[in-house]
Amino acid sequence: MKLLINIEISLNAPAIKVWEALTNSRWTKQYMYGYEVSSGWKTGDSILWRTTINGKQHIRKGKVLLAQPYEVLEISDFNPNSGLEDIDTNYQKVTYHLLSQDDKTTLLRVTDDYAGDEKRHTESNQFWNAVLPKLKEVIERK
Repeated sequence: MKLLINIEISLNAPAIKVWEALTNSRWTKQYMYGYEVSSGWKTGDSILWRTTINGKQHIRKGKVLLAQPYEVLEISDFNPNSGLEDIDTNYQKVTYHLLSQDDKTTLLRVTDDYAGDEKRHTESNQFWNAVLPKLKEVIERK
């Protein structure tokens, strides 16, 4: 059974602002549990997310698989703290689709198959269901 996550949220902001919120630490640390992100955001670039929670450093890493600014961002994502081996099959593919009309953007976040790993699927689903409303709050107040 495939375990996918498709989350969609409507934002009262143009795609350029949503893209900035996804790719700039000034924004990510406001809605993503303090995670600061670093990447050049070009296809093939590495991505590193870092935060400290309760005195413990948390890191996530990945690569930019496809970058079409203001339209599509496809990345790989891996949590080294997960206890899983750092191999390609343990990286998730995540795609952000930005569908813009006027000054509104629909953000669709699609995470590929969790290969039957229900625990990772549930944890990721809970994380993003908490993060995206925070993104909406942050992006719409600025």
